[in-house]
Amino acid sequence: MQLGAVEKGLLPALLAIVMLGMGFGLAIGDFRRIFTTPLQTLVGTLGHFVIMPLAAYAVVLILGLEYELALGVILVGSCPSGTTSNLINYLAKGDVALAVVITALSTLLCPLLTPVIVTFFGSLLDPTGSSLMQISFVEMLKTVVVIIVLPISIGMAVKHKFPNFAQKIETPYKVFSILFLVFVIAFVTYKNRDNFIEMVLLVGLAVILHNTFGFIAGYFFPKLLGIAEKQSRTISIEVAIQNTTLGMTLAIQFFGPKVALPSAIFSIWMYIAGIAIALFWGYVVPLKEEKAA
Repeated sequence: MQLGAVEKGLLPALLAIVMLGMGFGLAIGDFRRIFTTPLQTLVGTLGHFVIMPLAAYAVVLILGLEYELALGVILVGSCPSGTTSNLINYLAKGDVALAVVITALSTLLCPLLTPVIVTFFGSLLDPTGSSLMQISFVEMLKTVVVIIVLPISIGMAVKHKFPNFAQKIETPYKVFSILFLVFVIAFVTYKNRDNFIEMVLLVGLAVILHNTFGFIAGYFFPKLLGIAEKQSRTISIEVAIQNTTLGMTLAIQFFGPKVALPSAIFSIWMYIAGIAIALFWGYVVPLKEEKAA
């Protein structure tokens, strides 16, 4: 189903507004964690751009997904984390400061890494180019810079100059972000309404496998590197929870509603899985210091 110019322009504009709000919640000081615990930050950040894309590629091969849906799974697996992961870490009693810096750093790196990963795995999925679906690295790079880096930078500058204003407007922006996510999920579902039931079960299975692998690998890989339990749990959540709003927006902007469907279903599933693991880690098997407290 083809999209009009208004639809293609509206979603990136709204996402840029959401990213401006993210900038209101960040300060230069938040990035100090990169230098105090570089291994934790590096593992958590690269998890988005190594673990999740590889997991996505494995899942689409195992399930034999058709090209558009497979590309959608790769796309959501190539996105950074979002503020949802920070909320889940808060509920899980994780290292929220680490979560914030991983989210911020992965978001700032995604304009370069997301197009590279999507282009690379997209070519592996369709080496002959028979799908007739063009992946433009340069155009995707420019789009992500405009809708991610610039708004966040402006938001951070506003917070630095007018901290009280940024603090007051941060909460309304969070509400807007949630409403925008719901809107995009509904939009993608509507655009895929003709064969939604046929696709949703297979895509849902792909999403569950993809997200579960993210949680597992995101936890055990840091543990193998000697990272502490609290930070390993934090990294696990950061790796497994993606910025699905970005995934849906890029899919609609460059490919079409069908490619956006995995991101839409991932959006719903990540809240179910994220809240479940937050309750499990936060209350069923809390950290030793939490038990002592």
